[in-house]
Amino acid sequence: MDSQFTVSVLTENDSASLLRLAACLGRHRVKIESFTCTNGDAFKLYRYTVVVRAAPDRVRRAVKQLGALVGVLEVNYHREVETHERQVALYKLSLDPEAVGNSIGDIVRTSRARILVAGAGYVVVEKTGSKDEIEELLSSLEPFGVMEFVRSGSIAVTKPSFAQIDAE
Repeated sequence: MDSQFTVSVLTENDSASLLRLAACLGRHRVKIESFTCTNGDAFKLYRYTVVVRAAPDRVRRAVKQLGALVGVLEVNYHREVETHERQVALYKLSLDPEAVGNSIGDIVRTSRARILVAGAGYVVVEKTGSKDEIEELLSSLEPFGVMEFVRSGSIAVTKPSFAQIDAE
């Protein structure tokens, strides 16, 4: 049974790291659902956050091999329930700003989104949330004419375990 995992990889500043990470996951037939990268300015390090779906034993083997790659300093993986995960989405609607009535405003407010830009003939709505929240807002906005829809990859931090809390 395939499960969702978040893999966090800390690497040196190496232009080939991304290629090696993706190739390693592909060799283990791990499906990549989201891939994001953040550079750490302090030490010229990169943190890759990869949301994957596969059987737990495949993920375990892939993570072990990731840790052995050149330039990889640290690798961790966590089940979906062990992380706080968020994405950012932008929705471009074909609306006139004056025509943005209470219905759009209500949808935006109740979903905790915001109107980012209101231009001539279009409105851009921004939403930060879980994958499900972003897809729910998309289905709510579709009747208003979604011209474009883009979303970022997932970013995640781990939830503290009870052992970590007890140690403090």
